[in-house]
Amino acid sequence: MVWILVILLLAAAAGILGAVIKVAAVLVLSFVLAILVVVFGSFFYLRHRMRRFLQEAERAERERHGGGRGYPTRGSKRPDSGPGLPR
Repeated sequence: MVWILVILLLAAAAGILGAVIKVAAVLVLSFVLAILVVVFGSFFYLRHRMRRFLQEAERAERERHGGGRGYPTRGSKRPDSGPGLPR
């Protein structure tokens, strides 16, 4: 902490205190922006992965209970449906 004050006093004595403060502000803001990008990127990536996981789990649940369709895939339920399609 003391060395920061020493650097600021030396910069003030040399007449470049404004430039030093600008550089420090750019470094601090860049660091904060990088952290925000990582946090928000991680949030949206995890949200995307959770949605994909839930969709796959729902699809697997539907396939386990009824094959995923609510109607017959072949044939007819009526016994007098006539001849079927050739195989």
